[in-house]
Amino acid sequence: MKLIVLCFLISLSSSGFTAERVSVDDVMKWIKTEPMLDPPVEGTVVKFGQMNTLRPWMVPGLFEEMLFPGTEIKIQETTEYQFHKSFVDATKRHAGESTIIADGALENYSAGQPFSHEQIMAANSNKAGYMVAWNRVNRWRHYGHKMSGGEILYLGAKSGDAPLDKDRGLNGGGSLDRALTGELQTAILSHLPMLKNQNYRMKGSDSKTTHYKEYFGFLAPHNVAGTKFVVERMLDPHADDQVNIYSPTERRVRRFSAKERADSFMGTNFTLDDIEGFSGRVLDYEWQFLGTKKVLAVSDSAHEGPQFFGPYSRVPQDRWQLRDCYVVEANSVWEGHPYQKRIMFIDAQTFNIATQLVVNREDQLWKVFLVTYKWRGSKDGTARNITESMPHTVMDVAIDLISNTATLAHMGLDLEFPVMNARKVRRVFSVSSLGEGK
Repeated sequence: MKLIVLCFLISLSSSGFTAERVSVDDVMKWIKTEPMLDPPVEGTVVKFGQMNTLRPWMVPGLFEEMLFPGTEIKIQETTEYQFHKSFVDATKRHAGESTIIADGALENYSAGQPFSHEQIMAANSNKAGYMVAWNRVNRWRHYGHKMSGGEILYLGAKSGDAPLDKDRGLNGGGSLDRALTGELQTAILSHLPMLKNQNYRMKGSDSKTTHYKEYFGFLAPHNVAGTKFVVERMLDPHADDQVNIYSPTERRVRRFSAKERADSFMGTNFTLDDIEGFSGRVLDYEWQFLGTKKVLAVSDSAHEGPQFFGPYSRVPQDRWQLRDCYVVEANSVWEGHPYQKRIMFIDAQTFNIATQLVVNREDQLWKVFLVTYKWRGSKDGTARNITESMPHTVMDVAIDLISNTATLAHMGLDLEFPVMNARKVRRVFSVSSLGEGK
């Protein structure tokens, strides 16, 4: 069997296998294939001519993006990250209480991580898929994060000389078609592990009905400046999100429909549910657990800001860790959704999404998502404060394999994890004040 796999890898290399030719069957075969090579070790630097040695650990679609002269993959030691004590304690305190009911909803959840690795591995594939999904939703995030001065970069299909834009960390070729500047803040209101004495809820807010609120605001260029979104995710997993948008051209606030959530967000390769890999509602999908896989991911970037290279400047020029991941398939319940399904590779410790593949309604591999992170904890791995216990998102990446375009969403260098209260939530997330000053 190993000889057959080896011949298959050699034939792919010699035939110039490209991302456009990767099929869903190729991906499924890769997931099931047991690596026959030893995994890369810390300090290894893999260059273009040696890339096939990494094929067993780099998700198809993304792997082909890395096949270009000049590519260089640096392997970092795999790190076990330390979360804040409040999250660890809540996980232990409520271990075994959470359940998945017949429709996939989460019940009896208080705070911390709902399900253990042992529970996931002991469950059937359907229930285990939902367990991974709910662990992803309820990963450690403190009160949420805040950033300003981040950019959304629209990368086109045209070739171009390198560096494309060194000031923005685009060190390869390609074309930069557009750039937006914006701000983002998320506030989590309930299931907060540090608020044990308040039933894990923020006082005086909408915490009895709302899980979190999210704000997006655009500052530049002038034709989008003043556009704002407020997203409210309900605690009831069956309830629709409340999404309101203020458009300065219309000078009014209007409600987003559920179908609009599946549309391109601000003309990017993301939908509103694709933020940080997946920020959608769990019950909008039917989940299946496909197993575990070691996957290469940028889990702790070597850089303060983004550094990307390649023919189109859309793959990380960074160091990579070999991470244990849960592999899940999420099939869209709504037949009108442009995504037939998502295949997610979710970090088994942090529940960050290492890589995600999107399949369209024509059963084609359509998009590759990845998120790069930086960890600011101490070198001994101890989380001494909130900032050191949080993975810092550096760049959210969406690559459209069919149109050969991409979107890079940079979180900015001033990412914060502020302590929130009801007054601050009202000030930032009030729908009635979305159009103030415009």
